[in-house]
Amino acid sequence: MTSAATDTRGADFAATDVTLSEYAYGQILDHMLNGRLPAGSVLQERRLAEMLSISRTPVREALGRLETEQLITRRQGRMLYVADVTVENYVNLLDLRRILEMEAAARATGRVSAEDAAAVEKAIDDLVHVTEITPAHHWAVDEMVHGTIADAVGNPLLTASIRDLRRRTHLFNTARIPNRLLPGASEHIELIHAVMGDDPERSRRLMGLHLDNVRDAIIDFLLGRRRS
Repeated sequence: MTSAATDTRGADFAATDVTLSEYAYGQILDHMLNGRLPAGSVLQERRLAEMLSISRTPVREALGRLETEQLITRRQGRMLYVADVTVENYVNLLDLRRILEMEAAARATGRVSAEDAAAVEKAIDDLVHVTEITPAHHWAVDEMVHGTIADAVGNPLLTASIRDLRRRTHLFNTARIPNRLLPGASEHIELIHAVMGDDPERSRRLMGLHLDNVRDAIIDFLLGRRRS
């Protein structure tokens, strides 16, 4: 394992701008995806902290985040286990996202303000022109795009459902599927332009194509990890 942190006294990161909890989250997740922590593995704070050479507090925070995203599960009310991260699970999650977000895009058409659209476009442009993109930055912009569209619908339950599904699939950021950064940015710009227009079916179609491309990249990633 490459050392990204010193220890709890230094809490330093090599040429990165992430917190210890983000580091722990990324490392635990990588171990889950590459099979070193397969489905059913018991997750203990102390052992994980020793493995990562950090304190238990950031590990606890990372495990809480993974549990919220339903990537790990709790049995008998206490012990944490790795959930089954499979291609099938993610295809199903993304299929549900596709259904909800395509409808949201159609309903949001003509309802996004020019100010909100301009802010989204600027955020996308800033993202693709920075020297080094952090997962947190990428997620913030991605959330801004999809959140702006969902919010424009005016249905809080739909918005909450979309955000929950997005949290459960957002582990596949540019750190894991970097080839999606520029195409994704272009698709996001096209989406925002579409919902600013007056053709709901075009917005629906573009959202569907965008999520199909996300799905394909995730499947390629997971199958590649499975073969390696």
